[in-house]
Amino acid sequence: MLRLVESIAIIPTFFLLIVVLSQYLVLIFKPKKKIIGNSKPSVSILIPAHNEGAYLRKTIESILNSDYNGKKEIIVIDDGSVDDTPRIIREFKKKRLIKSIRTNHIGKSNAMNRGLKLAKNEIIVTVDGDTIIEKGSLDKLLAPFSDKKVAATTGAIKVVNSRRLITWFQRVEYLYFSFYKSLCDRLDGIIWVSGTLSAIRKKCLKDEKGFNPRVLLEDMDLALKLIKKGYKIHYISDAIALTHAPEKIKDLARQRFRWLRGGIQMMKQHFDMYFNKKYFGSGFFSLPLMSYWYFHSLITGILIFLQVILGYYNYFYVYGNILSFNVLTYFFNWFSVFGIINLTYQTVIGNFPLTLLNFLNIIVVALNYAIYFYSIKWFKEKLTLKDLFAFIFMFPYWVFLMIIQIYSNIEWFSEKARNQWNK
Repeated sequence: MLRLVESIAIIPTFFLLIVVLSQYLVLIFKPKKKIIGNSKPSVSILIPAHNEGAYLRKTIESILNSDYNGKKEIIVIDDGSVDDTPRIIREFKKKRLIKSIRTNHIGKSNAMNRGLKLAKNEIIVTVDGDTIIEKGSLDKLLAPFSDKKVAATTGAIKVVNSRRLITWFQRVEYLYFSFYKSLCDRLDGIIWVSGTLSAIRKKCLKDEKGFNPRVLLEDMDLALKLIKKGYKIHYISDAIALTHAPEKIKDLARQRFRWLRGGIQMMKQHFDMYFNKKYFGSGFFSLPLMSYWYFHSLITGILIFLQVILGYYNYFYVYGNILSFNVLTYFFNWFSVFGIINLTYQTVIGNFPLTLLNFLNIIVVALNYAIYFYSIKWFKEKLTLKDLFAFIFMFPYWVFLMIIQIYSNIEWFSEKARNQWNK
């Protein structure tokens, strides 16, 4: 049975290798875009907030200190907060530094649409209420709007908090995904205008009747609609937003469940974009890769579970070895990078046969980790001990995300979704 499972596992592992190699091909053969522009448009910065009292002050201060010389206004939308959020808003409002409105817990998209009605300027910038933007980021985010075909730009997102173990993994993940978006941008395949930090032409937003409250990923839905109308969306990798990642497993699971269910909604609603030559980067790269991970998680998740359990049964349990140092070593190797290191070493010295599955696993892991390390270097970040810990035990983190992704497939059978206050 174990051999059968390992034989089947060759197929998804081979496809995973193709996916990883596709990123290398873009990196090597498509140079990073030089986005030219010096636009200084008037901007209305919308900050939706629901119980963001712990972070909102620093968010507003980072915008006030952003050094953007163009005309700007800051509008905070308090959607029924019951913490310190209203008090913080009043402090800034007394100094006439911001405008604000309060809504009755109507959801993020509806709250943003209320703020949009107050906005007077030509470009709408969205910033989450727990996000700090780096100095100079607004200038870089807004410069490309001198091109009238540019409908939106979006910035890079980094994790600012690192007190909890779960955030160490998210830091590495966010850096990788921010780098991955740069690959998509090289192919004109940016399909996100992240609410964490993005800029959008107000005219384009109004043409689409604002943010869609009937989907879970209103930012991605907006991006895909704009692409269909022939607009450009750029990723500005040096426009940096520092966000607070979930510090509890249940909060992370809730966040990713919303994201992943929202991704399925996008697949269903924008299926006409797939492999459509009108939307080359989106239709042949970004959207297919996003969709691939759903099927990969479902198949690979089952196969990994079977390999771990059947391996334990065949090599230990049938011999009466239920719990021992060797058993613990077996599970440690499965759920840490030392497993693939040991597999490589044992294969090189001839203790393990060089099977096709072993070969594919070694190559895929090596190429994946090279991208992770390159992402840190690309953003000129320092490699920390926390990063190294995350690298060593990245596999169980990805398994955790795969389980959520498998569970999110219930969205295929759902017709309605309410936009929620989960990041």
